[in-house]
Amino acid sequence: MSNDSFKELKGPNQGVNGMLRAGIAVVSVVAAVLLYMLIQSNDIKKGQQEVIEEKVVQLAETRIKLDSIMHQLDTKIAEIQQLGGDISELQKAKAKLELDKQELLKNTSEEIAHIKATFQTKIQNYESLLTIKEQEIQRLKAQNTELASENENLSEENTTLKTEKSALANTAARIRAQKEDADIRNKALTEKVSRATALKTEFVKITGINQKGREFDDKRMRNDKLARLKISFMLAKNELTEHEKKTVFIRILDPDGSTLFDAATGSGSFIFEGKDYAYTTKAEIYYDNINQFVEVAYHRGTAYRSGKYTVELFAEGFKIGTGGFEIK
Repeated sequence: MSNDSFKELKGPNQGVNGMLRAGIAVVSVVAAVLLYMLIQSNDIKKGQQEVIEEKVVQLAETRIKLDSIMHQLDTKIAEIQQLGGDISELQKAKAKLELDKQELLKNTSEEIAHIKATFQTKIQNYESLLTIKEQEIQRLKAQNTELASENENLSEENTTLKTEKSALANTAARIRAQKEDADIRNKALTEKVSRATALKTEFVKITGINQKGREFDDKRMRNDKLARLKISFMLAKNELTEHEKKTVFIRILDPDGSTLFDAATGSGSFIFEGKDYAYTTKAEIYYDNINQFVEVAYHRGTAYRSGKYTVELFAEGFKIGTGGFEIK
């Protein structure tokens, strides 16, 4: 083959090779650009991931601090409440802290520096409050210790006072018992003295008197002859009895045991053994301690019923004599 022919054949092949080389060059450039873009994209993603991770770490640290402060608030509230202090400020801070924790979750889109600065200030405020409350707790503990000591002293004093009170009560009871015993003895002695000094009768005699003034002392008096009664008695001599005016109350009891009573004829009442008794008539005499004889006349405006009558004599709180008569 001639050289001209060879040149003719070589010309087209050279064109193909040039195009191939140009295509390869373009592909290389595109590949290089894609590779560069891929690298850049990976770098961007890596940077974004690092930022996200850093933000997550920062938020987690802040959340941990807030949770720690919440725990400390709960502890301080419990301690102060137990010590009897005011927990209202701590309760308000706890409620605010709950809101701050919720706010922290909502602000993840903000810059980390801004979030950190904002919550760092809040955390410092909470920590300052916790420091103040710790000082308050120590003060309350000191006060409670002092109060406990005072209470212990008061308890000891109270025990001493109770012991002294018990001793005084026992002494008072003993003195009261002694007084009561003395009162009983004095009362018994007084009764003995009074009884020893009381008037006493030697005898009591009832005599009937008729319309003409004649006396009769039949054991059974007749009602149609009886105008009035004469009650005679002898007061015995007693050196212990005072020489003074004495009153002798006379009770005349009918067959039913009722006292003959007529205010128009001088009837009245007297006290005997703490009770009120009616008397029919009375005699007022001056006792001279010489076996004194006394006579008392009693006139009743109405007739006597048939039956047995009893006559009782009382003086100075004692029953000093008895007698009786019967009406036919």
